[in-house]
Amino acid sequence: MEVKIIKPFKGEFPISQKFGEAGEWYVKIVGYPHNGMDFAMPTGTPVLACDDGVLSYADNVPDSDGLGINISHEWGLSQYWHLSKLAVKYQEKVVKGQKIAESGATGWATGPHLHFGIKVNGQGLPNMRGWCDPSPFFDKVITTEPPAENNPRSHTVTRGETLWGIAVKYYGKGYLWSRIYEANKKIIKNPNLIYSGQKFLIS
Repeated sequence: MEVKIIKPFKGEFPISQKFGEAGEWYVKIVGYPHNGMDFAMPTGTPVLACDDGVLSYADNVPDSDGLGINISHEWGLSQYWHLSKLAVKYQEKVVKGQKIAESGATGWATGPHLHFGIKVNGQGLPNMRGWCDPSPFFDKVITTEPPAENNPRSHTVTRGETLWGIAVKYYGKGYLWSRIYEANKKIIKNPNLIYSGQKFLIS
């Protein structure tokens, strides 16, 4: 199945925390690394549905995640947290690009930002409870076709990289991260934790 989503906002906002980034304190509290992307933006910025779907969760109680929304799609789930105001209701149908909320800093937040996460059926990372890196899916079509075989190469990890992102770089598809993992099991002890300076074989 093809998956193509838009960014959940108009314009450009800096990424304040990438998918998979987390300190030991975060993993200890949450149980796994950061499961989405954080975009720093002023409170009140319109938040948009990344694709057509139905609201499967609308939290109007400002708990640790703040005000939040989950949207169910044919391909999986999208999540929007730390909102200041909701513009839609539970079980409401939404269309791609529709305003669903306004960004904020509710819950555990050091400043105004939007936390955006996705689950794509069958493509989640291990120990991430099904969550995927959203960045490869923005305005692109992701299919399940296997990549063409390439000659063996190597890749040296830089700070902030994930197996998903490296797979996108070499194969064009993040869900093929497992190929890198399988080829480098002696080096990669935990696929969610890779380190700057590690050198991986890319087949």
